[in-house]
Amino acid sequence: MIDGDWSYFTPVRLPVNWEFEGDAGIHPEIEGITGRNVVLLIEKSFSRLERILAKVLKAPKVVRRPMHHTQSMLWELMDGVRNFEQICDIMLTLYHEDISPVHDRIKSYLEVFVRLNVATVLKPREEE
Repeated sequence: MIDGDWSYFTPVRLPVNWEFEGDAGIHPEIEGITGRNVVLLIEKSFSRLERILAKVLKAPKVVRRPMHHTQSMLWELMDGVRNFEQICDIMLTLYHEDISPVHDRIKSYLEVFVRLNVATVLKPREEE
């Protein structure tokens, strides 16, 4: 995905439906960060035949994709304000060795989010 130093790249959630479930877990003292588990709500797009079969079989129109608690925390922290290095510092403070090596683990999570088309990673602006 991105080669080199990720330190100043900024991960951002794309517009996608999501919700919280469960009780608040471990979380930093940052306003708006709850520590609750996140569930992505991904709408299915059906072909004509699939739409007919889905109607007959009463298939759900939305896929609920629950996340692991560390992925949920990353999701909450990806607000477009914090860069990769800041997020890694917060995650390491919260989860210690459970998320080690933190940079590799966070990169892996971000790559999954990008593949699912629910997040992107912005490059830092170059100084003029």
